[in-house]
Amino acid sequence: AIGFEARALYNAGQATGLTFWAPNINIFRDPRWGRGQETPGEDPLTSSRYAAAYVRGLQGAPLQGNGRLGPLRASACCKHFTAYDLDNWKGTTRYVFNAI
Repeated sequence: AIGFEARALYNAGQATGLTFWAPNINIFRDPRWGRGQETPGEDPLTSSRYAAAYVRGLQGAPLQGNGRLGPLRASACCKHFTAYDLDNWKGTTRYVFNAI
């Protein structure tokens, strides 16, 4: 349903593109991280199922009767897909990281 709405906004000229920076599938590991409410949680299996359903719902493209995919309604871009957090990477965590 959201894919149809995104396409309608684009067709009406109210949206300049069809790329959505969603869903956020970063694994929620620490409650001090201020964006945990954007994620499906700390379980990788739940996150993977959530991401697959979210992308299918946004992009549409159901199978047609001939076995081919339908038209793309919008483009999903899963955020923070791989190795986003600094969970003890070479002794570094996000709480002691110094970008300077």
